[in-house]
Amino acid sequence: MRRFRKNRDTPRTNEESRDTRRERQRHYQAGQDRNRGNRHEDNQAEIVFGVEPIRELVAAAPALVRVLYVRAGDERRFETEIGRARAAGARIENVQPEMLSRLAGSDARHQGIIAAIREYPYVAFENLIAEGHDPLIVADGVTDPRNLGALIRSAEGAGARAIVIGRDRSAGITPVVIKTSAGAWVHMKIARCGNVARALEELKQAGYWIVALAPGGATSLYNLDASRKLAIVFGSEGAGVREIIRKTADFVVSIPMRGRVESLNVSVAAAVALFEIARRREAH
Repeated sequence: MRRFRKNRDTPRTNEESRDTRRERQRHYQAGQDRNRGNRHEDNQAEIVFGVEPIRELVAAAPALVRVLYVRAGDERRFETEIGRARAAGARIENVQPEMLSRLAGSDARHQGIIAAIREYPYVAFENLIAEGHDPLIVADGVTDPRNLGALIRSAEGAGARAIVIGRDRSAGITPVVIKTSAGAWVHMKIARCGNVARALEELKQAGYWIVALAPGGATSLYNLDASRKLAIVFGSEGAGVREIIRKTADFVVSIPMRGRVESLNVSVAAAVALFEIARRREAH
C-alpha cells in the first residue's frame, strides 16, 4: 500500500525531526542564558563609573545608588563605598572584569567599580524660589549633558548654589552630567520647570531680576547692576536664548568679545559672567 505525505513541510526522516528538536533546544537554552545575564544588564545612560565619581556619589547621595558593581577581589579596596551604598539600600554585586567592561563600554576606564543609579530627585521649583538663592541659574535648552555638567561646574565654582533646568528641550541630571560636573552637582540645589518663560515670571514675582545672557545683548556684562537679586538664563548651544526669553528678561546681557568668534561655549560664558558678578559683589 502506497503512503502519501500530507504536507511537503513534514520532516522526511526521524533524523530531521531530531535535528529540529535540537535546534529548538539550542534557541531555548540561549534565551535562558540571556535572561540570567539580564540581571546584570544596565543601560549605559544610567551608570556612573570611575573611582572618584563613585566616591563623590556615595559620599553625598548614597540613596541614588541602585546597584553597586565591584570587581571581584576589590572588596577591601572599596569597603567604604560598599558600606555606604549598602546602608542606603543599594544592592552590591561582585562581578568579573568582563562584566564591568560590558556595562561601562569596552573603551571606558571603570577602575573596578560602577554604580547603576536611580532617577535624580529634583528639588521642587517652589522650594527653590522660597530659599532665595542669588544668583539663581536657569538652563533653557542646554541639550548636551556634557555642556550641562560643565555649566554646573562653572556655576558652583563661582559660588552659585541653585539651578533650574527646563523640562523640555533640555538635558536632565544624568550620569554624564554627574561625571562632567566633577563633583559640583553634589553642592547644587537642582529643580526642573515645565515652562521656562512662566517660571521666569514667577521669579520676578519673588523679587528676581531676569538676566538673559546672549551675544548682541544691549547691556554689557561689565555694566550690569550686580547688586540686584539675579536669575541668569543660559540658552541652548546652537540657537542661544529663545526670543520669548529675551522678551521676558529685564536685561539681555552680552559678554564683550575681543576676538573674531561671536560667542562662547555655554559653560565658558557662565564662568565669565558668574565670576564677574561675584568679583563685583565682593568689591562692594
